[in-house]
Amino acid sequence: MERGVWIILNEDFSLTLDSEIDGCKIVDKKFSPGEDIWTHELPRLGFSEEKIQMDYDDFLSDILSLFSEPEVDKVFIDAKIGEESEYINAKKPLLIRKIEEYSVDEIIE
Repeated sequence: MERGVWIILNEDFSLTLDSEIDGCKIVDKKFSPGEDIWTHELPRLGFSEEKIQMDYDDFLSDILSLFSEPEVDKVFIDAKIGEESEYINAKKPLLIRKIEEYSVDEIIE
């Protein structure tokens, strides 16, 4: 099983995405806001400052828009490690940076 790791970020926030690469699709998406916290859904974080909360909610909304694009899987899969792609159809442009590819089978052996 092949997997990849990407960072999705804008000027204020970042999330790590770890996903299985299944042919031409990314499946089994796991998101992390940091530390060792992973979830299959976009993490809903709460902030005490209303402006920061609104900016974070916009960030999540932009990520949902990104994943609704028809060619999004291809952008993630075809990226080279260290390469960045920009998603500009967002309130604040998102950068997608591939940081790792790995094979679960090799790790298990």
